[in-house]
Amino acid sequence: MMKLLAGTHAEVREFLLDYLERELPLLKRWQFRLHLLMCPNCSAYLSRYRSSVSLARNYLDDPPPPELVDLTLQFLAQRLPEQDGNASPTP
Repeated sequence: MMKLLAGTHAEVREFLLDYLERELPLLKRWQFRLHLLMCPNCSAYLSRYRSSVSLARNYLDDPPPPELVDLTLQFLAQRLPEQDGNASPTP
């Protein structure tokens, strides 16, 4: 698994919402931004995740329940399987 400055690819799923909501500590946020510049897999994953969150927020009156967030993360994780130690999105 490719090591991030801010953690492993698996750990990204744990802090992605905090990253989008600007709740991550500044150093971790900048480290992840640097990683995004070098990792097209994480960049694509972030784009799909951002679209999912935006869709949920635009079409639901209330914030998405934690269960929906978890299911979305699981779905996206299946689209970013581990291969040869590196994450790779599937079409």
